Amino acid sequence: MVVTLDRFIIFVIPPVLGAFIGYLTNVVAIKLLFHPKKPIRILGIEFQGLIPSKSDELARRFIDIVGDYVEKEDFRELVHEAIDKTFKESRLARAFGSQPIAAILEKYGFRERLADHISDIVSSVQIRLTSAIVENMDFRKFLERKIAEFSEEEAEIIFKRFAKSEMRFIELSGAVLGFIIGLLQSILLIVAY
Repeated sequence: MVVTLDRFIIFVIPPVLGAFIGYLTNVVAIKLLFHPKKPIRILGIEFQGLIPSKSDELARRFIDIVGDYVEKEDFRELVHEAIDKTFKESRLARAFGSQPIAAILEKYGFRERLADHISDIVSSVQIRLTSAIVENMDFRKFLERKIAEFSEEEAEIIFKRFAKSEMRFIELSGAVLGFIIGLLQSILLIVAY
């Protein structure tokens, strides 16, 4: 079987064109997630990017999902550790651990008793303070405020940074699928030709 230029073109063009179209449509589809940011009308039909048009709904869903998994008790340990670290780095802890003061207290037998007493006081205050902070914390309101502060540009940047390799895979998979479909078309054309 002799391969003529006509047969070669029929065999090569559909896969190459399919790969190009598949890649291009996926690139455009990804762009349409974020653009246009403001609604535009074309032939009487309103268009807007998926993320900008659904940003309020997406924010509510995100807050609901996070709210279902993150509870006040989750913050109790976090706040407790922060207070503990703050005390350990405080002036009182540094003064109590300094050489001259520690040596004097040790000499007169006060160091252990004073350390125990301070530890009890700090522990009691820490428990009360942690409970008060956690009970007065409104995580949902905090999330709502932070999400409201996000611009659509920031959301796009974060999404692209987070899903960069996945978006690239989607673009390339469009090219691969387009190539395969074009190849199948070429085979059918050759068989039918």
